[in-house]
Amino acid sequence: MDEAVLNVVCKLKKRTSIVQSFPSILRYEESSTYSASRDMNMKSLIRKHNPQIHIITNNITAEISVNAVLALGAAAIGADSPLEVAEITSSSDALVLNTGTPSIDRYEAFRLAGISANTKNIPIVLDPVGVGASTFRKANIKDLLSKIHVTCIRGNASEIMNLCSVIDNDTSSKLDEVYDIAAVPSNESDDISSTLKSYLKPSRSSQRCSGADLQSMMHSVSGVEDAGLGFSKDAVISLSKKLDAIIVISGETVTVVSARDDFYKEYPGGSIFQKQFTGAGCMMSALLGAYLATGRKENITDIDSVESCIRDYESCARKAERRVYGSRNIGTMNYRNTLIDELSLLDKTWRYRFDKSDLNLYAITDRSWILNDNDAYGEDNSCNSNKASKESLYCKSLEEAVEKAILGGATIIQLREKNISDDEYIKRAESIKSVCDRYNIPLIINDNVNVALKVKAAGVHVGQGDTSVSKARSILGKDYIIGATAHNLEEAKIAQTCGADYLGVGAAFGSSTKKDAKPLTSLETYKEITSNISIPIVAIGGINDSNMDLLTGSGIAGVAIISGIFSALDIEKQANILSRKAKEDFL
Repeated sequence: MDEAVLNVVCKLKKRTSIVQSFPSILRYEESSTYSASRDMNMKSLIRKHNPQIHIITNNITAEISVNAVLALGAAAIGADSPLEVAEITSSSDALVLNTGTPSIDRYEAFRLAGISANTKNIPIVLDPVGVGASTFRKANIKDLLSKIHVTCIRGNASEIMNLCSVIDNDTSSKLDEVYDIAAVPSNESDDISSTLKSYLKPSRSSQRCSGADLQSMMHSVSGVEDAGLGFSKDAVISLSKKLDAIIVISGETVTVVSARDDFYKEYPGGSIFQKQFTGAGCMMSALLGAYLATGRKENITDIDSVESCIRDYESCARKAERRVYGSRNIGTMNYRNTLIDELSLLDKTWRYRFDKSDLNLYAITDRSWILNDNDAYGEDNSCNSNKASKESLYCKSLEEAVEKAILGGATIIQLREKNISDDEYIKRAESIKSVCDRYNIPLIINDNVNVALKVKAAGVHVGQGDTSVSKARSILGKDYIIGATAHNLEEAKIAQTCGADYLGVGAAFGSSTKKDAKPLTSLETYKEITSNISIPIVAIGGINDSNMDLLTGSGIAGVAIISGIFSALDIEKQANILSRKAKEDFL
């Protein structure tokens, strides 16, 4: 080892001898009182507890990581000196370690802070940025994981696969040797390449990390970006088991793996904009610290806290994208700031957060398409024999159908029920609301103010023959969204004056679900209403992917669709098609 580097290491060892008595690895044991309350409103709980998150992150993304944590309502501290990190961590509620800009000093800080966190039994999130970029990083991260136990590891697919290889193989030899890696003669570079190649050896179960892809991935390990080559499910499960940690793989979809919980699940990703600025992944890692810290205070399991974080963060990413498109201010930095704004609004009421982009793909439920839910009977109690003959192709519950619509891109859900008691309506609404809450999607109750109030839905939609907008507002107050139906400019003006937040105008192309729907609404009528009304307008009535384009230029914020979504054999796929078109046509 170089003499100057050796002196630094010796000095660090002398400075930190006071904390060497800390136990090297302590594993967090979940209490038997933990409950699987995955739908818990973590957003408000974070602001309530205001947990302090100790973030030792890289120099490039420190500011955005801290701002994300502050936006949620947590506190952040960024101490990174080996002289104080143990003390700072001991007074914190979670520790986040990010290896983006490594140094000998920083790895020592990681170790000391990690030992302190394990001693206090607080969660640790590790973000192994660029773990495959150098032998120095690989050896030090492997050494770190031999000395501390981390709760959660978040990285892109390339980082996680490189970490799998680091843990599976004895790559470090002696740690002292890699500190002097910069001095390796150029004629020894072939040996280093051979070592790197062994790190990238794919699992036989991997479908994407093999053959010609290997050479491509070899070149990718020099940076921190995802090589786009996927990952081996078996290797990641094995990594989770060996480290007793939750693994989060971010990308176009987000994969969460926990061997301890026998858990493997994929979630929809956020936005293409997240790859266009530095720090989106680092933000997620910092937010995981805030959610895990709060979960521990509320006796929520770690895996539930991680799930809540992923869903909240990615839903904010999608909403931020819709907002920047809707504002016509499409730019990378505007998106980044809008994303942080959305995080800061997570615990606010839906009306406070509501904007026209929420109406982009407005899905209205139709239980008659759900076979095992009153089976094949429509609202008129007539049997739909076509549906009955294809039972296996349809969702088995409305909850499943709603979730698929959301996963496909529905931005708001209206629960529409007819001819049932309030008690039954409430029961059904609570069940659907749990699905919507899971994905941060507003739930609107059709025609029933009392049900909306009872289940604390996002709001209510009232028709011309239902409760008036003014009465609904007097009952619900200022925190609920109220939508109203209008067929012409006069009705639209009255609804806006009475306090409506948006209007549903139609029928655009007729209606298969409402027998009393008015004649077709012309493009000129839509233009007249949107030109004279300040609240957003959503078109409704017979809209599908083949006629949606005819409404382009009408000024509407989105489209409300019933059978065009819920009658589809593949609801998620159909909702995705409609979502893409609605974004192009109306945002």
